[in-house]
Amino acid sequence: MLAARMPARSGSPSLDAMAPLAVRAALLVAIGVELAVLVAFVPETVTRFWAGGPGDFANLYVRARHLRLMGLYSPVLTPILYPISLAGLHAGFRIFFCINVAALMAVAYIAQRPLRMPEARLAVALAVVSLPQAQWALRFGHTTPLLALAMLCGFLLVQRHPVRGAAVLALLSIKPQYAVAPIIYLAARRRFLLIAVLTSVSLALAGIGFAVVGPGEAAAYVREALNWSSNTTSNLLPVQQAWMYSWPGFLISIGVEPNRLLTADLLLLSAGVTLVACARLDGMRAASVAALSMILVTPYSQFYDACLLTAAFALLVRARLRPVATGALIGGLYVAAVVSQANTIYPVRDVLGDAATDGVFWITPALLLAIAALAVFAPIRAGGEEAA
Repeated sequence: MLAARMPARSGSPSLDAMAPLAVRAALLVAIGVELAVLVAFVPETVTRFWAGGPGDFANLYVRARHLRLMGLYSPVLTPILYPISLAGLHAGFRIFFCINVAALMAVAYIAQRPLRMPEARLAVALAVVSLPQAQWALRFGHTTPLLALAMLCGFLLVQRHPVRGAAVLALLSIKPQYAVAPIIYLAARRRFLLIAVLTSVSLALAGIGFAVVGPGEAAAYVREALNWSSNTTSNLLPVQQAWMYSWPGFLISIGVEPNRLLTADLLLLSAGVTLVACARLDGMRAASVAALSMILVTPYSQFYDACLLTAAFALLVRARLRPVATGALIGGLYVAAVVSQANTIYPVRDVLGDAATDGVFWITPALLLAIAALAVFAPIRAGGEEAA
């Protein structure tokens, strides 16, 4: 009775009034952290790599220029990069650098579009462009930013135009191990026709590549692919093993030998959790799970390939979770990626030395925990696919 009669104090704001202020304060803190990370990376990206050397792009350039296979990349990458290689090594690297920057900016633009608050838009866009592994992908001249954009567009498109979306997802077969997660996603949703589309387009792209490099190279490609063990460590120098954020690299980061059995167990665990989560959740949330699983369901994923996480950020924004949950997932994964990059020894101290890291690659278990959290706590919607 007394409490009902007492007027509220004008000087004490309610919790409802304070909540938007707390959200904006948290977003401003996140923006500050992301700007600090971006400022730490961009100068070296410009001065050392753009102005200095072509990074790993040189390996792709030589093979494209001479119309040769590019290891276990899809053969179609050779004709894709051949026109760029005609510009020369350094000019070709800069052209490809600009293409990758455009792809990363496109992911950032798509990621922030559904948001209304300016602070939230800026925070999500900066999470994409400032991700350390994305910066390294730009520096090295790898295809990962383009693959991230293809994955994002494919998963968005498959919600409303399934066949077109599956065809776009087939572009991930440029690095064949990254076609595994979309196949798990489609299998969990019993979209077997779309799996056939994805597989057919992937094979057609490879056929175009073999037509360019020579059909006789197909046998050599198959032999190399079959020789790639599930452990992968026998195919890499120790220092290269310690650059992987897939399970072998994580095991090295915690001081455990990544033997074949243990690696296979973790791969199967990741695939199983992903399959269950994709089967339980609606289209966009299941797509977010598949994007988060990209480096978990393959035994080979280098640290710069964590650039694929940028597409997962964009999909999580569209997953219709509670805003606090979305922010916590993206923020937690971003911090795990930054810490993991700090624990990654690059440049190497000893090229012929033992596999070693400066700490744990937290991003790997963080991805698995994020998938499990979505499977358990995200509300399950009934009905068909969501509109993109």
